[in-house]
Amino acid sequence: MFLLYDLIFIIYAIFYLPYLLLTKRGYPGYAMRFGLFSTLTTKQIISRPNVWLHAVSVGEVMVIDGFMDKLSAAYPNYQLVVTVTTKTGYELALKNLNGKALVIPSPLDVSFTAKRFVKLINPRMYIAAETEIWPNLYRQLYRQHVPMAVINGRISDKSFGRYKFIRFLLKGILNQVSVWCMQSQRDAQRILDLGADPSRVVVAGNIKFDDLPGSAAAFGGNFTVRPGEQWWVAGSTHPGEEEMVLDVYAEIIKKDPQWRLVIVPRHIERTGKILELVKCRGFAAVKFSELKDVNPHQGVIVVDTIGQLRSLYALASLVFVGKSLCVGGGHNVIEPALYGKAVIIGPKVENFRDIVACFKENNALVQVEDEPSLLAAVSDLVADRSKREALGQRAQEVIAVNQGATKRSLERLEEFLK
Repeated sequence: MFLLYDLIFIIYAIFYLPYLLLTKRGYPGYAMRFGLFSTLTTKQIISRPNVWLHAVSVGEVMVIDGFMDKLSAAYPNYQLVVTVTTKTGYELALKNLNGKALVIPSPLDVSFTAKRFVKLINPRMYIAAETEIWPNLYRQLYRQHVPMAVINGRISDKSFGRYKFIRFLLKGILNQVSVWCMQSQRDAQRILDLGADPSRVVVAGNIKFDDLPGSAAAFGGNFTVRPGEQWWVAGSTHPGEEEMVLDVYAEIIKKDPQWRLVIVPRHIERTGKILELVKCRGFAAVKFSELKDVNPHQGVIVVDTIGQLRSLYALASLVFVGKSLCVGGGHNVIEPALYGKAVIIGPKVENFRDIVACFKENNALVQVEDEPSLLAAVSDLVADRSKREALGQRAQEVIAVNQGATKRSLERLEEFLK
């Protein structure tokens, strides 16, 4: 089975490399994914006993950031080695985790590469954020008697459907993992249905409810929200959503010209396309990275840098969280809720269904179905500051009630790390 898996993965990698080059999704150090390490990196890795954490992309990097602080405080003798898969996630990890961990790209999941990583890192424990199943890597870790854990585990509807087709192959792999700390009872049941040992599965909650950053970070741009001006931040948007948001915004400013739209696309490589959309609708367009060179109070801001979303949420008066009207899956609503903001989402939030349910049960966000209902919701909240504030206050109360997942997860890892 593993030989066939290796062959399929190698063929996939061969065809994927030209795509990386054409789309510029590769990044410095990408060769490490094949197990090719510099002498300096090798020396850094072997300098201390290691705990290995894995994060696929930006969302998972944000999850492990606060978790790592508590992990390091509890076990200061370990060096933390973080592997990241995507370009944006890797860049964010290098920026945010500098001084906390050694950040390197994640291995391609072929036997010889996985074996090389495991031998070099020689981890005391391997911890994956959310649900990542890498058969060859898990096999190599298990052979070396390395305890494995999944924290903040979840299985989306889409992933569960795929996994069910190979359930007969998964059971052995899943039971190589020492502990599954799942976000919800639904996620726990799904991993059990796929064959995980019940004694290794626990509902620990969602670590994202514990991720409590401070006030808005410095932007690098020299500006503030002008007195009397209100910001509507459309965060983590995907194709199709920017058009809807801009059309709604065009209607809003006819009555309330003090409102300013800030679009934060999920993929910053789409910045050029979004700038064109803004200009086609008659608005001035301002790149976030160029705010220091222009009047910051003119035009729609299009964010073309990563790692700014939380800070922008902190400055917002109203928030729309994307990938929920188009594409589907949703994004994290906890971040704007943390700052007590009025949050609007679309109907397609299957990856965050349990989190959204917590907020909806407490009337702590607004969910819309389409562009007309988005216009109605935005118009209502723009016109009524007290509604916005009440919605944000209830959102903060939901977060307070659901905290504690980090502590529960660390308790389950203690027997392996002491």
